[in-house]
Parts: sequence; C-alpha cells; structure tokens
Amino acid sequence: MKPAKSGIVAIFWGPHSRHTEDIARRLGATPYAVDAMSWSWRKHSWVAPIKYVIQAIRTWAILLRTRPAAVYVIIPPTFSALAVWMYCVIARIPFVMDVHGHSLTSRKWGWTAPLQHFLAHRAVATVVDQRKYVQAFEARGARTVMLERTPVEIPANRLKKLNHPGAFSVLMVNIFGADEPTELVVEAARQLPDVTFFITGEVSKAPEGMVAGAPKNVVFTGYLKGDDYWHNLYSAGAVMTLTTEPYSLVSGGIEAMALGRPNILSRQPVLEEYFTKGTVFVDHSVESLVAGVRAAQADEAALSQQAVQLAAEKRERWDRALRELLGYITDAARTPIALLNEKHRS
Repeated sequence: MKPAKSGIVAIFWGPHSRHTEDIARRLGATPYAVDAMSWSWRKHSWVAPIKYVIQAIRTWAILLRTRPAAVYVIIPPTFSALAVWMYCVIARIPFVMDVHGHSLTSRKWGWTAPLQHFLAHRAVATVVDQRKYVQAFEARGARTVMLERTPVEIPANRLKKLNHPGAFSVLMVNIFGADEPTELVVEAARQLPDVTFFITGEVSKAPEGMVAGAPKNVVFTGYLKGDDYWHNLYSAGAVMTLTTEPYSLVSGGIEAMALGRPNILSRQPVLEEYFTKGTVFVDHSVESLVAGVRAAQADEAALSQQAVQLAAEKRERWDRALRELLGYITDAARTPIALLNEKHRS
C-alpha cells in the first residue's frame, strides 16, 4: 500500500448528507457522498444488494485514489462501515464509525446491531448522538464519543423577518410523516383563531381532506428549501416539531434553537434530555397543544433568550467532543492528521 497523501476522508452512502459535510468541514476532511444509481426503481428492496456492492466498489476506488490517513464513515447503511473497515485493515489506517440512532433501533437496520458492535470494536472510536447509545456500545467495550447534533450557523445578514399575519405565529416543521401528528395541530388551530399556523411539507402528501378542511388560520406552505425555509423559521413566534418516535432528535428543533426561536416539542425522552432551555414540551393531545402554544406566546422573549444560550452551550460541548475525537484519530494515525490536512490543502 502506498503512503497516505491526504488527511481524513468522510464517507456517506447516499446522494447528499449535510451532517457529513458539517463533520468533514470541522475535521478538515474531504467528504464523499457515494451514490449507486439514479434510476427510479433503485429504492426497491431487491435492488439493495446490487446497490451496496456498487457503493462498496466506489468507496474502495475513492480510498485507493485518495489514500487517506484516516476514514470517517457514517451509517446507516451498516455495510458502508463494513466496506471501509475492509480497506482500513489492508491499508493499516484508523477509521471512525458515526452511528445514527435508528441504525440500532429501526426495523430496517436493527438486525445489523451485531455487525455494528463488531465494527465498533475495531474502530478508533464510535460516534453517537445520544446517551443511551453511548451506554449500548460501551457496555460491550467499545470506545465512544458523544457528538450531539450541533446547531447550524446561519449568518445574521442572510436572515430576513417576514410579515406573518396575526398576533402570534407558529411554524410546524413537518413532512406529513407517519410519526407526525399533524391532524392534532390542525384541530388545535381551531381553538386558537388569533394564532397563525404555518405547516411545511409537500401538500400532496397531506392526508385526504386535511388541507380543504383546515381553518383559515392554517397555512400550508408546501416544501420550503434554502432561504425560504430559514426566513420562515426565523420569523415564527415559535417553531413546533412533533414526533411519536421516542428517540428521534428532530432537526426542526435544533434549527429553531440555532436561530434563537422558542421550540414547541413532543414530550419524548431524547428531546427532554437535549432541549433543556427555550422549549415548551407538549403531549399529543389537542388540549396540550393549545396550552403549549399559549405558554410559548406568553414567554416568547424569555424562551428566545434561553434558546440562544442553549445553542452556545451546545456549540461549546460539540467543539470539546470534536477535539477529543480528533485526538483519538491523530493518536491512531501514523502521521499527525493536522500536518496531513495542511499538506492536502496547500
């Protein structure tokens, strides 16, 4: 094997990952999104084995071409980490496995947990974003780093306040997923005629009759992207993100916190652990949603200030954990990563 010529390479199997790009930027790594095919039938289950073989081959080609000193790989799918480990054994370089929580708990990927634990023992560190997953891996002797989801950073001069109608507005970050009780929000809006509710998500995916039957103070925005999304988020009196999944660390909540907006979130274990300030927690009932919106409306200024404080604390904790992770990688690499990264950029 030829000597390494670059620093860290970050691998993600899929067309795009903002998380991968953010991690790569902070580590000084080069990100690679390894997609397999663009055909419309690629999501059929019978295609998966073919797709994973193609992605493994493309991953090995990237690693052979770049010859990194270390590899950062994100799962799911678990097979991406398996492909990276196979290369790293031959190249004698360390790798880090970043495990998204649903890799261990979802029906789709939970069955690969034994393989994940096998790989975690061979990784220089396993990155997780929740305490329960730290405990799951460390109980089996693997080294972990808890790298919580970090707040996004949007320049203040990029944000614009929109003129939302009504005395108070709530933006529900929503995709009409099976875990989102959107219909309860529409019913709560009927009892809050002075509050304007903006509900995001592709309208064609809404349950039949929901849009037509909604009260006048509910606005279905469609799918928002780019600055349209950030402007609406920034302009809301509060941002609501609901999920029936107990361990889903919702992006909408993290994005709202980053912009200093009050959160209205489901009363779920992982959300209560992460969002310790600037948040009103609600149960999935019309009565609780109404009370939660009124509480956010009454304490908007205080909740906003708390959100700013929490975002700063999360960034500081994230930076500290990242330095710890980089230390593990550097100690395991044959050449200091910082020097390799500097050489690669020059």
